[in-house]
Amino acid sequence: MQIHRRPAQNSDYDWLLRLHHTVYRNLIIKAFGCWDEDEEFELFTEAWQTQKIQILMRNGQRIGMLMIFEETGRLWLDEIQIDPQFQNQGIGTIVIKELIAIARDRQLPVHLRVLRANRGAHRLYCRLGFRRIEEAKHHIVMALK
Repeated sequence: MQIHRRPAQNSDYDWLLRLHHTVYRNLIIKAFGCWDEDEEFELFTEAWQTQKIQILMRNGQRIGMLMIFEETGRLWLDEIQIDPQFQNQGIGTIVIKELIAIARDRQLPVHLRVLRANRGAHRLYCRLGFRRIEEAKHHIVMALK
């Protein structure tokens, strides 16, 4: 399966907003007890920076997004969202394994933060070799071991 990445463009904004809401609505309700549409819109708008967002593509179709950044000698998987209709098809595994290979080539450790309520993502990260290094009320910080 070929997954391609391309930089986000302004024309991706509405699609990314819908993806964010679709992916996170139930997780946010589970973690925090409610979904505040205005607050989520504000959080999304604050994070909107096309230069940091990569669109995941398969067969010319947008299937998800990825945000990574380097900080203090670490590569951070800041965000990965896969459209629910494409989840459980190995796409997240492929994308994260590519990220791990990039980090190894650059001799950087990989870290991420995941909502405690996102058990599916947590299982995926554990299967790929990530381990908990820090815990908070709603999030878990993991590092590749």
